[in-house]
Amino acid sequence: MSKVENPIIKMLLWRARKLTAEEVAQVLAVIASLEEKVFTLTDVIDLLPRKIVESRQMRRCVGTLLQNLAELGYLSKPSERKWSKNSQSFSHFLNHFILELSSLEKSFQPRLEKEKIVSVLEKPHRASRQ
Repeated sequence: MSKVENPIIKMLLWRARKLTAEEVAQVLAVIASLEEKVFTLTDVIDLLPRKIVESRQMRRCVGTLLQNLAELGYLSKPSERKWSKNSQSFSHFLNHFILELSSLEKSFQPRLEKEKIVSVLEKPHRASRQ
């Protein structure tokens, strides 16, 4: 599956309009590679490709992406300009939720009732009396 086809990347792209799927994947990779628990937007941007660093709009989109990741629970915001990871990587973070979703789907599966086939027998027609 390519990065563009990944449904999670597509979901993250909904609010980061100026970024491509590849750039969102790069941001996630940079965040996962950060060793420090607390980091700033500048720490992330400094590790991204030059195209993103030079574009003010793209840097703002990276900030929006970080905010979206915080809303999802992957990141926390201990102060105004600092971020911290709540999990080693985004995939590790989502793993728990995927397992939880799987158990929910199993518990709410509709029970299909077997179709009852009822055949209607027609009464034989009596010959009309003349």
